[in-house]
Amino acid sequence: MYLALLAAAITLMPVEAEAPVPKPGTITIVAGGTGTAVDPVMATFVGAVGNAMLRTGFFPLPDTGHGRYVATVKVSRTARGIVTSAGDGSSASSLDRQGSGLSLSLPSAKRQLRGLVVTRLDVIVTLRSDGHTVWSGSSTTARIDETQAGSPAAVATALSDALLSRFPQPLPETLSVP
Repeated sequence: MYLALLAAAITLMPVEAEAPVPKPGTITIVAGGTGTAVDPVMATFVGAVGNAMLRTGFFPLPDTGHGRYVATVKVSRTARGIVTSAGDGSSASSLDRQGSGLSLSLPSAKRQLRGLVVTRLDVIVTLRSDGHTVWSGSSTTARIDETQAGSPAAVATALSDALLSRFPQPLPETLSVP
């Protein structure tokens, strides 16, 4: 009798349905949160997510309501202090002598103070038909601002490629990207 009650209780327990695994097809990449597609930084991230999606077997379409899936891209960038970074490695000198010029680059060990920026990328993939979330993931990195590696294009590519290389496997936590 005790086992019968236990069996009945188990059958009455609610069961959460697993989200369907997205199958390759068409997808629309849109800016989410407070970002808009006209913001140059957001447009860079939307483009990087679209490029990374191509490598997963999905075909990005413009936002005309035709993609089977919708990927919403959210980006946050937070300044986290000041760090020292190496200069560009050279310093220019010039010498002008009666119309002839000489420009010479010399090595420099000049250090510069720059901002450290932590960037987080969130991508949420939903079915267009009913808005049901089928996948979501987040990646984050800390880069020095005003450097080649810290440019929005480099950060967007690094975060998108790392995050979507794991798509469509579920990601239980935020992925940290060096």
